[in-house]
Amino acid sequence: MNFRQFSGFTAAMLCSLMVWAAEGAGVIPVVVAESEQFEAVGRLEAEGLVWFIDRAESNAPVLNATLTVEAAGKSVAAVFRPERGDYLIADTGWLQPLRQEGEHPLALTLVAGDDSDLLAGELTVHFQENSGFTAARGWKAWLAGGGLLALLAVIGLRRRQGGKA
Repeated sequence: MNFRQFSGFTAAMLCSLMVWAAEGAGVIPVVVAESEQFEAVGRLEAEGLVWFIDRAESNAPVLNATLTVEAAGKSVAAVFRPERGDYLIADTGWLQPLRQEGEHPLALTLVAGDDSDLLAGELTVHFQENSGFTAARGWKAWLAGGGLLALLAVIGLRRRQGGKA
């Protein structure tokens, strides 16, 4: 393996380690609700609960519908965002219980033109950051990546000095 092949291999390994370290750091809770007419996928993000709605038979997006979501006996309407083609629930008071660890049953009422449907799903929230696994994996990956970079630098210096790696 020559230096150029080795440096490409090292770069690929470094990128893999960084992705591996970042992978469990921020798991986004997702809920899926399906019926014969519609498919709804919700993601609990920093801005709120973001919904994407499609027709079940064609996967065509359902735009400008009326979406109401109920959790723990409280209902809230989602706002359609035409620039993104999604629906957002940003009510912090309603979202607060959903941001707690656990399983949260949701009931959706969707009205799209002449079609309407009731859907049910469950949002499951787990915090991997508290387990210690992610933190340990992160520093080990950075350490391994640093070691690979140091090795690459040593080999590069030896090559420039005319020595063999």
